[in-house]
Amino acid sequence: MLVKSRGFTLLELLVTIAIAAILVAVALPSFKGTIQRHRLRSAADNLQAAVDYARAEAVLRASYVSLCASADAATCSGTATYETGWIVYAHPVATTAATDTYDATASKGMEMLRANQGLNQVSLRASDAAVVTFGQQGQLVPLASRTNASQPMAFVVCAVTTGTAALGQNTTAVPGTRIGISTAGATAGTKLNAGDACTP
Repeated sequence: MLVKSRGFTLLELLVTIAIAAILVAVALPSFKGTIQRHRLRSAADNLQAAVDYARAEAVLRASYVSLCASADAATCSGTATYETGWIVYAHPVATTAATDTYDATASKGMEMLRANQGLNQVSLRASDAAVVTFGQQGQLVPLASRTNASQPMAFVVCAVTTGTAALGQNTTAVPGTRIGISTAGATAGTKLNAGDACTP
């Protein structure tokens, strides 16, 4: 009497593995785009939340609250490159200027409020390297170098989609985001159009 064995033959197993590999190869590029879009959206949301927080704190504290790029989460780097991170700090109107960078010296009266670490596979550039400061009424403190009347300050967030380039790419699959700050201090985020640069 012949006993029938149960299980898979080697041929059936190889066919199943080949089909699974084809499905993974088809799905992987789509999944990569989803991850890049999520990473970009998260970075844009984090920056916009930091700007809105700085504005609200300026009103609550009746003092200057500033935001600047930071590579070490402790000092201002003096660059327009925010993908390295940023800090938010308060400083008194009476004894400091709106353009003052963070100084931990006690006599300066500055207080670190938040620090954000660097971003992965995202470029985040500001229109200039100057400190972004909000005044006591939540307004963006003007600088002579910021000449755009409706949105004097802006940031552009793009995903780094190829290689390890420092500046991201704005593509139709993963469009970048522009975050503008009005003279009143309000923020507005907009999607970049095809062909727009990843710099403000």
